[in-house]
Amino acid sequence: MALFKIATRGAQYVMCSEAGTFNFNDTIVDINGVTKDLGSATIASAPVADIINLPVSTEVVGGHVAILIAGVGPTAYTIDLGVAGATTAYVAAASLLGAAATKVALTFVNPRASSTGLNVRMTMVDSVALATAGAWRIVILWKSDGKMDNATPS
Repeated sequence: MALFKIATRGAQYVMCSEAGTFNFNDTIVDINGVTKDLGSATIASAPVADIINLPVSTEVVGGHVAILIAGVGPTAYTIDLGVAGATTAYVAAASLLGAAATKVALTFVNPRASSTGLNVRMTMVDSVALATAGAWRIVILWKSDGKMDNATPS
C-alpha cells in the first residue's frame, strides 16, 4: 500500500455540454437512423438517440433536465439519460410533465458511464395520447481525467 504524501496543486474547469432545446413537435434521428417525433405525431414513438458526444476519460459531475414548457397530453412523458448499455446511468424517468422552470437533477447511478467515450443517450417514454405542449433542455457538466487548467503555488 502506498502512502499518499503530496496534496494536489492542480485544478481544472468543469465543462458544460448542452443538448439544446427539445420541443414536443420536433423530430430526432434515433440510434437506428430512423426519424422519430418527440410525442406529437405518434403515440409511443419512444425515440432513443445519442444527444451529446463526450470524450474518453470523462466523468459527469453535474447537470439537469430543465422543463421550459410543461408537457401536456401523454400520461407517461419521461426521459432517461445514460449511455448504450446503461441507459439510466445519469437519470431515470425524468418527467417532462413538470411545471415550467422545474429542473430535474441528474442522479448519477454511474458518473463514469461515458469514460470510454460513449455518448450521452436520451431514451423517451411517451404513452396513451399525443403531446400537445412541452419543451425541455438537457445540460451535462463534466471533467476529464488528469487535466489541469490552473496550478496553485506551494
